[in-house]
Amino acid sequence: MTEPNWYAILGIQSKASAAEIKSAFRKLAHQYHPDKTQNLVHTERFKQIKKAYEILGNPSSKLQNDKSVSLQKNHASAAPSLLHISEIMHYFFAFEKEMKQADIRFINYDRIKWKFNYAFGMPHVLPSMQSASKEDQDYLLVRQLYCLSFLPYGESAPFLKILREYFEHPEHVQKIQEIANKQVWEARWNQWQVPMVAFVLSANP
Repeated sequence: MTEPNWYAILGIQSKASAAEIKSAFRKLAHQYHPDKTQNLVHTERFKQIKKAYEILGNPSSKLQNDKSVSLQKNHASAAPSLLHISEIMHYFFAFEKEMKQADIRFINYDRIKWKFNYAFGMPHVLPSMQSASKEDQDYLLVRQLYCLSFLPYGESAPFLKILREYFEHPEHVQKIQEIANKQVWEARWNQWQVPMVAFVLSANP
């Protein structure tokens, strides 16, 4: 998988000075530190922020990261920065396209979760989604829910919870709840399938 864009996670440009990197880290660490909130979303963000500073705050690892990024900059797999709503929209458009082309028999749950964690782990992505226009939110939510529909409820529930926090329009809340309800029903049905099959087989030796 592509290495995250550590500069984007700190909300800075790749030309940022050591002082700017440190300042960005301190500001975000103060905002999202686990001691300040029990919000699981913030906890995940803090982990990403801390990791970004560990890499960019050390001259040696920063140089290694910059060389890697330089090699990838003209490659399709280069990590997107997702600094603007248009980039976020394109990211989930490409993600939706990837899932539509995937073989349903070989769905990689870890890949789906990684894609969401990559985007949601950047401190500026969720606030940008929340402040986007209704039209842009519609566009994003449709694609995000489509991708989450491939996960079982136990795996998608944390991401659905995040979406509930940042999509507040009644229409969006309803769509999120519909997906959650559907996945809960499917999970319960799957729990009953094996006992039912066993019962039928035992009744017909």
